[in-house]
Amino acid sequence: MDFMKVMHTRQTTRSFQKFGLSQGQVELMLQAGQNAPISRGRFEDYHITVIKNPEILAAITSMAKEVTGNTDRDPLYGASAFFVVSAKEPAKPGSIASAAAIVENMHLQATAELLGSCFVMGIIMDGTLDAEGIRGKMGIPEGFTPVAGMVAGYPHGYLHDRPRTLDKIANNIVE
Repeated sequence: MDFMKVMHTRQTTRSFQKFGLSQGQVELMLQAGQNAPISRGRFEDYHITVIKNPEILAAITSMAKEVTGNTDRDPLYGASAFFVVSAKEPAKPGSIASAAAIVENMHLQATAELLGSCFVMGIIMDGTLDAEGIRGKMGIPEGFTPVAGMVAGYPHGYLHDRPRTLDKIANNIVE
């Protein structure tokens, strides 16, 4: 897909079909994440965990409902894959910016593959992933802390090209 078409088609998806992603699709998204701009070029300070195991995804969803008390919401939106970006220095602004860049690259690749995706932060910030038993199931390496996440899968419906505009975000040009 043409890059500008990808940019204008990328959107948040919060409803997924149950079909799993192929190994090839996951690898393409990982490859896209690997090519994100990283603060100080310290790629070794980041780790991407991909969770496709339905039991682990269900355990994360269940724990999120317990942690937040919101039993009506699925924080993973029924997606078949959860990508977690972890950093060695999670409190540093550069770590958060780099993690966001990794996720955005993976979002764009998901769109190029006609997959839906959604940046998820609530489940990162509310302590769900730190709850007893969850972190171990996820296989996040020692010394790394989750800072950003993305779910991906086959959306219900089609991704649609959005109108191109320069007026969504206020801007000015100084010459």
